[in-house]
Amino acid sequence: MNTTGFTENEVLSLIIGQLVAYGYSAVAQSVADATGATTNMMPSFKLVEMLQIAKDAVGDLESEEEFSTKSMDRDSSTAAEETSQTAPYLSGFDIETMKNAQPKQEPEFTQTYYTQHKGPCRIASFSHDGRFAATGSHDTSLKLLDVTKMQNRTGDSGDKPVVRTLYDHTDAVNDLSFHPNGIVLASCSNDQSIKLFDLSKSGVKRAFRYLQDASPVNSISFHPSGDFLLAGTKDSAVRIYDVRTLQCYTNSSAANVHQGSISQIRYSKTGKIFATSSLDGTVRIWDSVSSQCIKVFENAHSGAAVSSVRLTKNEKYVLTAGLDSTMRLWDISSGNILMEYKGHEHRVHMLQPTFSFNEGFVLIGDELSTDVFCWDTQTGALVKRIPGHNNLVRCVAASPNDYGIITCSEDYRARYYSAV
Repeated sequence: MNTTGFTENEVLSLIIGQLVAYGYSAVAQSVADATGATTNMMPSFKLVEMLQIAKDAVGDLESEEEFSTKSMDRDSSTAAEETSQTAPYLSGFDIETMKNAQPKQEPEFTQTYYTQHKGPCRIASFSHDGRFAATGSHDTSLKLLDVTKMQNRTGDSGDKPVVRTLYDHTDAVNDLSFHPNGIVLASCSNDQSIKLFDLSKSGVKRAFRYLQDASPVNSISFHPSGDFLLAGTKDSAVRIYDVRTLQCYTNSSAANVHQGSISQIRYSKTGKIFATSSLDGTVRIWDSVSSQCIKVFENAHSGAAVSSVRLTKNEKYVLTAGLDSTMRLWDISSGNILMEYKGHEHRVHMLQPTFSFNEGFVLIGDELSTDVFCWDTQTGALVKRIPGHNNLVRCVAASPNDYGIITCSEDYRARYYSAV
C-alpha cells in the first residue's frame, strides 16, 4: 500500500535526479536501468527540499513532546511551588501608606543598549526571573535578549545581547508572554494566531506549536502555573487555552463579555484573578477558577477606550490607561479611584504602561513627544521625563528585579535603560 502519496516511479525519479545533482551520473544511470524508472535524468533538488521539511517537522514534534510532557510537568509544578512559597505578594503601597506618602527619589535612567527592528517596535516583556527579555515588531519578528549583556554593554565590545531573532508570524506582533519555566515564549499577532517558541533550542527560529483564532489576537498572558494561557482578541469574549491540550474555553454569556475588542488581558501574580480592558471603555476583573466577572469598572476613562490593565502584586488594585490622557489606580474592592496620573498625551494610540519592579513608579509613553513619563505611584507626582527615542514610545516594560526598563518605539528601536 502506498502511504507516502508518491508512486514508486516518482520516488525513484527523484532519487535518480538527486544522484545526478550530486555528480553521480553513472550511478544514476545504473539505478534507472535496474529499476526501469521513467526519468529524464535532469538534476532535481526537490528531494532535498522534502527531506528538510520532514526534518523540521520531526524537530517540531520532538520539541512539542518535550514541552507537553517532561519539561511541562516538571517546570509547572516548580513554578506553582515557588508561587505558594513566596505568597502573599506585598505591593509597594496600600491605601494607608498613600495617605501619608512622601516623594521618593526617582531612579537615574541610563541607556546602555538598543536594538533595531525593520519596522515599528510595539511590545516588550521580561521573563519571570529577569534573565531575558523579548521584543515584538510590526515587521512580524521577535527578538530574544540577554538582560545581563544589555546591562554591561559598552560600545561594540563583548557578546551581542540579541540571543536570537524569531520569525513565524505573517502580520504585526501585538503581545508577548514568557512561560514560567523560562524556556517558552508566546507571541500573538494580527495574523490571528498565537505562536509558542522553544527557547532552549538554539537553532530554531520557528514556533513549535501554534493556536489559531478567528480574530486578530491583541493580548496574551500565561497563568503563573504555566498551565493556562489567556487571550484577548478583537472579539469581545475572553479565551482561556489549556496549554497541554490546546483546548479553548470561552465565556460568551451576555453578562460577562465586553461590548468591544479586548485591548489587554493580564493574570494577577498568584493567578487567582485576571483583568481585561476594552475599547468599550470598561475594565473587568475576573475570578480565574469560575471565569466569572466579579467586578466591572464602567466608563473607566470617561467613555474613552481603555488601552491597558496592570494588577498590583497584592491583587488589591488595578492600574488602567485610557485614551483620555489619564492613568488611574483603582481599589478593586470598593471601585474607587485612588490616584490619577496626568501630564502625558494619550488619545490615539494604544500605549502600554508599566509599574517599576517595586511598584514605586508608573511609566508610559507620550504622544506629543518622544519621551517616557515617570510618576511617583503613591503621590501622583510627575518626577521624570526620559528622553532617547526619535518617535512615539508605544510600550514600556519593567524588569521584575530592578529599575531596568525596555522602551519600544515607532522609530523601530527597543532601548534598554539601566537605572539606580
